[in-house]
Amino acid sequence: MNQMKNNLSKAIPPTGLCVAAALAAATANGAASMPKKILCWGDSVTEGMAMPRGKDYPARLQALLGPDFKVFNSGDGGENSITIPVRQGAVPLATAVPIAFPAGVSSVEIGDADDNGFRTPSGDKIKLTDALGRQIPVNPVRIGDTDFTLSFRDFKWNTATNPISYTLWLDRDETASGEPLEIPAGAPVKLASADAAPGAWCEIFFIGANGGWDNKVAKLVSQIKGMVSRRGEDKPYLVIVPYWKSFSQEKKDEFKAAFGRHAVEFPVEEALCYRERLNVHLNERGYALLAELLFARGAELGYWPATAH
Repeated sequence: MNQMKNNLSKAIPPTGLCVAAALAAATANGAASMPKKILCWGDSVTEGMAMPRGKDYPARLQALLGPDFKVFNSGDGGENSITIPVRQGAVPLATAVPIAFPAGVSSVEIGDADDNGFRTPSGDKIKLTDALGRQIPVNPVRIGDTDFTLSFRDFKWNTATNPISYTLWLDRDETASGEPLEIPAGAPVKLASADAAPGAWCEIFFIGANGGWDNKVAKLVSQIKGMVSRRGEDKPYLVIVPYWKSFSQEKKDEFKAAFGRHAVEFPVEEALCYRERLNVHLNERGYALLAELLFARGAELGYWPATAH
């Protein structure tokens, strides 16, 4: 931590000057009175699997940043690299098949863990889990011009045939359930979580541990860049470099080259990992170090003050 503070005492490099100037101007204008929102998008590594609340990296980063910032943990365990950009709003979604509500029925089953009834423009299925966005919820879900709610039934982790199993249900307002309703295939679907990104000061991305990118770094990079473009590449963002064993040094180098100083590399070792998921999920020490690395890089880029709260 002392070394980190020494590093943070250095001058902000040129790449961060424009962002630092914007931060200073906002403070001068009184706009800094409201905490700046930071969204951490990811899967179970971001969510903090097996860790008590407050020990995950978003919570650790919040402690370093203090009350001028509000950090949201938008990590949902089990989601792949296709699903997370959908939740963030970078990738549009639509119904895959018609959905019918008979008269007097307010809840209908629309899918399961293998196919939950939604598709991206590329025809990809998404992998929602029962977290449903947690701190950045996906509900309400707007289909066409009407708001609905997604809910799970019989959700189970680690079944004999699948990592997860469930049935997914779509619920409508009971006051409107007296009339039948037909939703056509291809109807646009908007998750409430998509509204969170445009108002964020900074976004942090760590995706890909559950697949969805066909083991092609260029595809993973493209998915993340889509999330970056959701708000504008000139706005603050950080990307965590994948550190799991299957992500070779060659892949890391390609990934880092795509994001430059926005890429934050984590020096994974067994002492920093959760004992039952080595090289994937982190323990308390690992999360604390990851938060420090993110804090340091953000300070270097001028996203926040260089002194920890």
